[in-house]
Amino acid sequence: MAGDFITKHAKRKNTIINATSLLLVVVLLLVVIIILLVLNVSGFNMMNGIAGMMGAGMFSSMMNGGSGGYAGMMGGTGGSVLNTRINISTAEADTNKLPSYAHAYPDNNTVLFTSSNITLVILAMGAQRAINLTRAQPPLYDSNSSGNAFVIYGLIDPTLIIPRDAIVHVEFINLDSSEYHNVIMTATGPPYQYMPMSAMNGIVSMMPIIPHANYSGGSASEYNYTTAFANTGTYWYICMYPGHAQMGMYGKIIVE
Repeated sequence: MAGDFITKHAKRKNTIINATSLLLVVVLLLVVIIILLVLNVSGFNMMNGIAGMMGAGMFSSMMNGGSGGYAGMMGGTGGSVLNTRINISTAEADTNKLPSYAHAYPDNNTVLFTSSNITLVILAMGAQRAINLTRAQPPLYDSNSSGNAFVIYGLIDPTLIIPRDAIVHVEFINLDSSEYHNVIMTATGPPYQYMPMSAMNGIVSMMPIIPHANYSGGSASEYNYTTAFANTGTYWYICMYPGHAQMGMYGKIIVE
């Protein structure tokens, strides 16, 4: 009987060990699948968002070392140029220079585009800097003076009305003195969470997050890419840096 007891105990122990090993394998497989899904769906930008919480130094190092391949893949329909430099005075001077095919309506904070080939200059900065630069007021959802804002042709976070199938050449310039920014375009509207990963649903275009301006040196980071809207409807342009869209750094796009 003692022998039978020892045999049964050993079998039970082996069963427990096998079940535990199987569970660990399943968990590891799930982790690998989740990582692959994150990399495929979210791209490099999610990594930027996570890195943003690590501090500017480590984040900047990650961006400078790892974004080269990403720039070519995620710039909409092509033509991406990563992190060139532009003179701050030049960028600020061009704030109110509307192209002939664009019409700004300050009363309802709207910019109407009538061309099928559009250059869209988007500046990112702190909300108070945006107010000082444009003498305009941000929408109520982005009225926090300690927050951030987009400036587009003299307006703050304006609604953009764009023809369907228009080719849009985005020139994004970060004029913020201390924070990283980007601008992506998506069919998913607000509200956004601290990590606005819901915006990945219905994504139209993406770009990496770029560093803040160097005001002592007089230059700012710029990123250019080209995209298009194949379908009519409502879209949004937002900053994916953690917390920025949540605080109101976004605007509406109407494609008609």
